[in-house]
Amino acid sequence: MSSPSDRTRRSGRVRTEEASAAAEGIAAGDGKPATAERIAAAAREELELTGRLTVNGVAARAGISRQAVYYHFGGLPGLRAVVDPDARQAGTGDTRARILDAAGRVLSRPGAPATIDDIAMEAGLTKGAVYHHFADRATLLRAVADLATPTDRDLLPLSTTDGLTDVEALAVLLRTYHRAIGARADLVRNLVIASGHDPELVAIMARAMITRLAPTLLGWYHHRASLGGFRDVQPSLVFQALFGPVFAQIVFGPFLDEVLAEVGGRPVAEAAEEYADLLLTGLSARGPGEIRRH
Repeated sequence: MSSPSDRTRRSGRVRTEEASAAAEGIAAGDGKPATAERIAAAAREELELTGRLTVNGVAARAGISRQAVYYHFGGLPGLRAVVDPDARQAGTGDTRARILDAAGRVLSRPGAPATIDDIAMEAGLTKGAVYHHFADRATLLRAVADLATPTDRDLLPLSTTDGLTDVEALAVLLRTYHRAIGARADLVRNLVIASGHDPELVAIMARAMITRLAPTLLGWYHHRASLGGFRDVQPSLVFQALFGPVFAQIVFGPFLDEVLAEVGGRPVAEAAEEYADLLLTGLSARGPGEIRRH
């Protein structure tokens, strides 16, 4: 617990910093613009040159202290507002959703990686309004990736498989994942295509998918293994063996279905039991003749 003298010293230090910041706000009288104007100009330049906005970056560019930035603009929100007045009106959920929708459309187009400028133009907003909601491009991409990733609610059916045979339980898992990804098929497909020329996007997409799905899937798998049904195998192989075919079907969409039909095959979602039975040959802790198929 701090003593009265400690609190007094801290209070005095804060007042000194505030006085110093205020002093920086007085025009120098030598033709230089007032500090607030310098900060605003530095913020615009920082955003234009680096594509992002930080208090440290603006302070360094303006040649002043961080305290002066906070004194004049209250931190990052104030900087965003002065850089782009539209950011003041960009505080609703509707605007955020509008940006995410625009990002999904831009990311689906072939060519160079989508920039914040591209996304802002698509959304009919200024770059400052986008930065009001998303600190940088990576933050925006993570939000888009979250939209393409199944939620915990989507995966709830996995909690109801205890009384089922191994084949039935695997079929539930496959169908649950197919429904969850299928509900986002267009966005998932677009992001996968875009990731071919956008390394930052593919890294973020992979992390979002694995972070959200791996704990649930592997937790479910280990629980089934504890019941004696599955053997202990490398988790990454389990993840790829179970979800790879379903993900491929979503990405290739109707084209894969047409090709499968030509050779007498069916999509995994329509042949879940057969695929589950096939997987059990490799995953089961029992011999091939002992698998609980019924």
